[in-house]
Amino acid sequence: MAYKLGFVNIKGGCGKSTSAINLADQLMMRGYRALLVDTDPQRNATTTYKAEYIGVPTLDDIFKQGYKAQDCIQKTDFGDIVAGDVNLVDADTSVKTGPKMYKYIQKAFKDVENDYDFIIFDTPPKFGVLLGNVLEYVDGIICPVKCDLYGVQGLNDLVDIIDEFKEDNENLKVLGLLKVLYKPNLNLTKSVETDVLPAFAEKLNTKIFKKGIRESTACAEAEGMQVRLTQYKKYSTTALDYYYFTDELLEDIL
Repeated sequence: MAYKLGFVNIKGGCGKSTSAINLADQLMMRGYRALLVDTDPQRNATTTYKAEYIGVPTLDDIFKQGYKAQDCIQKTDFGDIVAGDVNLVDADTSVKTGPKMYKYIQKAFKDVENDYDFIIFDTPPKFGVLLGNVLEYVDGIICPVKCDLYGVQGLNDLVDIIDEFKEDNENLKVLGLLKVLYKPNLNLTKSVETDVLPAFAEKLNTKIFKKGIRESTACAEAEGMQVRLTQYKKYSTTALDYYYFTDELLEDIL
C-alpha cells in the first residue's frame, strides 16, 4: 500500500515542485516505486519529466472525464507521472460544488495504491478544488518554506485549512517544515529559524526538518536540461541535502 504525501504551501516560488521531483528521485534511487502527480496547472513537474499533456490523458481527465489514475500514468526516463494540464486552471469553476468535490483523486487513485510505495503530489500555490482533493487523500504533507518574510506568509492560511480537512481525513498529518532555497549564513535566515518557524511548527503540530535544502547551480542546470539531479551531479549540495532529508523522512514514516 502506497504512502501518499503532498508538498503544500499557499505560496508560489517556495520549492514545492523541485522538492517533489527530488524526493521521488531519491526514493527511486533507494529502490522504492514512486509515482509523481502534478496537480499544478503551471505543470513544472510535468515539464521536468518531459511528460505529454496534449492529446493524452492527464489529471484534468480524472476531474472532467472520470478517468482512473491508471489511464493517465506516463512512464518517462525520469519516472512515472500523472501529468498536469493547463486546463486544470478552471477546476474551481468546472467541478461541481458538493460533497464529492474533494473525492476525485481519492476515487481515481485507489486502484494503483498497491503498484507503488509512494505517491507524491506537487500542488498549486492556492487553496481550491485541486489542493482540497490532495488534502482529502494523502497521509501526510510537507511544507517547503523559504526563511524570509514572504516565505512564511503561506503558512498562515494553511493552519486553518489543514484543521478543516483533518475532520474528514483522519490520516492527514503535517510531517514537517522543509527549509528550501536555504542560506544558513544570512542573519535573516537565522532570525526566521529561531523566532518564526518554531511558532508555525507548533501551530501545525509538527517539526522542522533538520536538513535545509541549499541552492546550487547544479540543481538549476539539471532542471533546465530536464535530467535527474542524482544523474547530473549526485554530490552537489542540493542533491546531498535532499539525500539526507529523504533519510530523515523515511525514519519518521516507515
